[in-house]
Amino acid sequence: MSYGPFLWALMAAVSGLGAVSAEAARVTPMIVEMTPTGRGATARVEVTNTDAIDLPVEIRMYRGKIDETGQLELEPAEDHFAAYPPQVVIPPNGRQIFRVQFIPQGEMTQSEIYYASISQLPVKLEEAGSRIQMLMRFNILLNVVPDGTVAKPALESVQWVDRMVELPPDAAKANADKNVPPPHERGLEVRVTNGGTRYFAAGRTPWSVKGVDETGAVIDQNYDVQAMSGMIGMGIVAPGRARTFVIPMERKPVMNSLRVSFEH
Repeated sequence: MSYGPFLWALMAAVSGLGAVSAEAARVTPMIVEMTPTGRGATARVEVTNTDAIDLPVEIRMYRGKIDETGQLELEPAEDHFAAYPPQVVIPPNGRQIFRVQFIPQGEMTQSEIYYASISQLPVKLEEAGSRIQMLMRFNILLNVVPDGTVAKPALESVQWVDRMVELPPDAAKANADKNVPPPHERGLEVRVTNGGTRYFAAGRTPWSVKGVDETGAVIDQNYDVQAMSGMIGMGIVAPGRARTFVIPMERKPVMNSLRVSFEH
């Protein structure tokens, strides 16, 4: 299965009864760093039911693969984890702690990306009433990081883009049905590689863009972690992989004047 990039909380519509608010539950934390062994190999995830009815949920474990464009593919990874309880009903205003234990499959030489998916379970339908139910899913990012691993990010290329964004078929059809034009992106497309053994979070580090635009005006833009996170999310680049990101920019730069850098 595949999901959009950095999909920490996903809501999926299925046949059912009633509607569950997006505020019906809270999950913390949404990002966890673990170790393959020792005390750090166990994580705790808390789910709070903020609704006035019972909340049946289950937890499943997945291995995450993020391609260069940021698309996330999830593969079952139940054999890599022990998660307890597997299913539970959380009462109104109640909370549940899920314990997730990593089970290494041999020696790890680099960090690996996993997700704990906590999903609301459908309830038995009644004959009367609405036939629409919204089921919540929260994907908690788990980075399993062995000791001694190091990220080695490098900015491989920078180019100017001014284009329509190609959407997945379902999203493109939904926009077409509503006469909504495809989104447009304009800015700097940067390709970041990671030659290390630990993940690199491009959205959790400051960036700098300097140069001049086509009118000769100076470009001197510094993006802090909050700004970068808002533009590209966490921006994970897995070991031995690459990612492309777009930094929005209205002014077109003179490319041979441009200097793009990030802290590490």
